Amino acid sequence: MSEMVEANGLVKDYRSVRALDEVTLSVGRGEIFGFFGPNGAGKTTCIKVLCGLTRADQGKANVLGIDVGRRPVQVRENIALLSEEQRFYEEMTPRKYLDTFGRLMLMKRSERQGAINKAAELADIGSFIDRRISFLSQGQRQRVSLGRVLMSDSPLLFLDEPFEGIDILHRRRLREYLKAYVSEGNAVFFTSHNLIEAEYIVDKFAFINRGKVIAVGAADELKEKYLTPSFMLRVSDPQRAREALDRELRYQALKVVEGDILVNLQKRSDSPLIPKILLAEGVDLFEMRAVGTMEEVFERISRGEVS
Repeated sequence: MSEMVEANGLVKDYRSVRALDEVTLSVGRGEIFGFFGPNGAGKTTCIKVLCGLTRADQGKANVLGIDVGRRPVQVRENIALLSEEQRFYEEMTPRKYLDTFGRLMLMKRSERQGAINKAAELADIGSFIDRRISFLSQGQRQRVSLGRVLMSDSPLLFLDEPFEGIDILHRRRLREYLKAYVSEGNAVFFTSHNLIEAEYIVDKFAFINRGKVIAVGAADELKEKYLTPSFMLRVSDPQRAREALDRELRYQALKVVEGDILVNLQKRSDSPLIPKILLAEGVDLFEMRAVGTMEEVFERISRGEVS
């Protein structure tokens, strides 16, 4: 089975609002799939349908080869889900809570202790692991839920805002863990509002707006398709470089920024001309890198500039 998630033509209506409108997507093995969009775009509804928590009005979805519409319970038994809608045993501590789930997963005691320690480290819950859950904030509870998910041996994780409230050091470790996790043939369905951080780990992005999936692809593909071709140049002589590019190049914008050259081209196909122009001018080109972020793609989608 190469596809962990396959959805075709999903439709979900809530009264007069169409939360999902012919949604089609796929998530492959070894892939971190990022699902993004404005608030109210349909992300949560789509995840609920794929996890068998709500039924689509039309369309079909298979998760781990299981028909979600026919066997939603079987789907939920074979995935791990992190969402904001979690119920806890309030009188338990996070340690006891994780130990309970380890028992349900039939882990031996020694295995549970190792799994709990690993989950506590990755989810950054060590400072309150022995405090009663009833005393924890919503953000701390979210991290406890993340710890539970990280203890799972499921081949597919659904993670909604997994980095919420986690410090920089633990975020890095969590990113490394998720990369290692999918390298073993597993998959992650990932949502977040932090697109800058998402670029570090997401292999394929999908953007949804008003219930429709309107853009899917790797970061480089989407930037090339939807963003102005922009490059930052590090050169030996910024002023001479700017004057030469101004004479020879078609561009939308050209300026010196903190000693580097920022150029926005009219056409991406003109980018090979940049090193040729600088070489002819006798200016050394030390670095030429494309600029632009997935946040900019997101902003264009949110403004309705992408269809």
